[in-house]
Formats: sequence, C-alpha cells, structure tokens
Amino acid sequence: MVCAFTGILSGVAYDFLYVIRCALCGVNKSAYTVKDKIFLFICDFLYCLVFAAGFVFISVLFDFGNFRLFMLIGCALGALIYLKSFHIIVAFFVRKVYNIVISKKERQT
Repeated sequence: MVCAFTGILSGVAYDFLYVIRCALCGVNKSAYTVKDKIFLFICDFLYCLVFAAGFVFISVLFDFGNFRLFMLIGCALGALIYLKSFHIIVAFFVRKVYNIVISKKERQT
C-alpha cells in the first residue's frame, strides 16, 4: 500500500510537469519543434528522477531493507491508477484552458 501511494504521489508530480509542458509547448503534439521535444525529454527525465527519489525515500523511511520486485510493481501500479483516473480530469481541464487562451489570443489579432 505504501508503494502504491508513492506511485500515486509520483502521478501528482507528473501532472505538475504536464501542466508546465502544455503551457510552454502546447497540446498539439504534431506541431512540436525540436526545442519542444528536448523540453519534453527534460520533463520526462525529471519525472523519472522524482519517481526514483520518492521510491528510495519511502524505502529508507519505512526501512524496507532490500529491493523487492513487489515494491516496484506497487509504485508502478499506483502511478498507473493515478494516470488512468485523475490525470484524465487534469488533462481535460488543461486542454479547455489552453483552447480558451488560444482563442482569445486569436481574437485580439
């Protein structure tokens, strides 16, 4: 349960980076430039670092002595549960806000 909760918390970190990514690069993946793709890579790398740091922190905090496969599976399942539930809601609202901002910007020009 602790590892699954760690995975869910890593999903929150993913959404934070997702919002920043959408604000800077947009939501249309086919229009990404090379700079956007590099920024996406950096965001994904940061997410992996946060996920790994959270995993190690929880392992030390709860004195999980050795690495066990069920711990990694629990974290991955927690992240998957988050991404398939709450992330969908966040992505929906990010797209709505992005479209509103873009349409207002187009009307001004």
